[in-house]
Amino acid sequence: MSVWTISPAATPESVSMPAQGAALWWLGQAGFLIRQGGLSIVIDAYLSDSLAEKYRGTKFPHQRMMAPPVAAEALRGIDWLLCTHAHTDHMDPGTIPALLAANPGARVLAPRACRDQALARGVPECRLVLMDAGETLDLGGVQVTATPAAHEDLRITPEGHLFLGYVLRGGGVTLWHSGDTIPFPGLIETLAPHRVDLALLPVNGRDAERAANGVPGNLTLDEAVALTDAIGARGMLGHHFGLFAFNTLDPDTGRARLAELRPAAEVALAGPGQVWHVAPTARRPLALLAICKGNICRSPLAEGLLRQHLAGRNVMIDSAALMDWNVGCSPDPRSVAVAAGQGIDISGQVARQIRESDFDDFDLILAMDAENIAGLAALAPAGARARILRLGDLLSPGISQDIQDPYEYGPEAFAEVFDQLDRAARIIAQNFIP
Repeated sequence: MSVWTISPAATPESVSMPAQGAALWWLGQAGFLIRQGGLSIVIDAYLSDSLAEKYRGTKFPHQRMMAPPVAAEALRGIDWLLCTHAHTDHMDPGTIPALLAANPGARVLAPRACRDQALARGVPECRLVLMDAGETLDLGGVQVTATPAAHEDLRITPEGHLFLGYVLRGGGVTLWHSGDTIPFPGLIETLAPHRVDLALLPVNGRDAERAANGVPGNLTLDEAVALTDAIGARGMLGHHFGLFAFNTLDPDTGRARLAELRPAAEVALAGPGQVWHVAPTARRPLALLAICKGNICRSPLAEGLLRQHLAGRNVMIDSAALMDWNVGCSPDPRSVAVAAGQGIDISGQVARQIRESDFDDFDLILAMDAENIAGLAALAPAGARARILRLGDLLSPGISQDIQDPYEYGPEAFAEVFDQLDRAARIIAQNFIP
């Protein structure tokens, strides 16, 4: 089943609210009008020439290649304006006041770390809602979860992340607008539990010349396609091109490249004057498999913690070993003890070895370290459905880390591993909202 159907739509008024699913209309650059869950949401709208005025006469004059498809004041019935960060083509002082004046009931959602910029660009404080990565809000029919983004780098202030993405869940579908980002450790691990239907990803790439002139870059088209497949999304719309000559992707070149890549997901570049309809699809319950070398120390703890934090959710959880040394054995007594100290009973678990069928029976296989990752990659059959993730990469976005085997060490090492796995399991629970 295709992720989307496409129909012509010359104006936003012709984009109707779907009873189920979502409808999207590209505003140019990273901007979209989204109708979903009974709400009309605008994200990262740049509908002015404020950057051309700001950079007139400079090396990068920011002259438009594409006229705004609609005037800001012509967008009516808007419930929310979402800004992923404070760069002007995402939080535009030439768009915000006009859009809010035309929509007196609309509110603005922005990163907590960008509060001052939002206020300075015309958002009244009484209409401003702030959030940070890992937080979830109900917008009134659509749940939004903020995800970290790295606009060439992850920048975190005392108030939170400067760059965010937003997962939008409503109408039976899940959309993810990544914000401006490049790949970084933990991004795939953060997004995979969301079971994204459609990813909206920037594809204008990056290079040294742009970076040296203060223009941070984004995913390349190849990276965007790889990321889409890595998180298990059904589809991807590439955007953030066609506006400024110094910071774009040629769409003809991009479409030719997409035809060569042959990803598992359905992928395309956004285009003007079209509405993309995304319909819900039936999904089986999320299935998680924790893996370590012997299935007696780390993965039994991970299984127990996932069961605790995902209690009551429609999720299948198990654990297994790469090796066959401990098949039929109970968890290590030190793992049993550290779990029992926190009210979790893992004593009834029995070690087993991973099977070939696990690579299709489970959605996410959660490895503890690089050795596990390599072993799983070698065992995975061609075309396997499961995504193999490094669990430790959830702990500190931007830093790839192993959850070390405590077997040769004492109770303190088991307690440290328990704490790491507890944090990772909580993050997975935050990122899976059925």
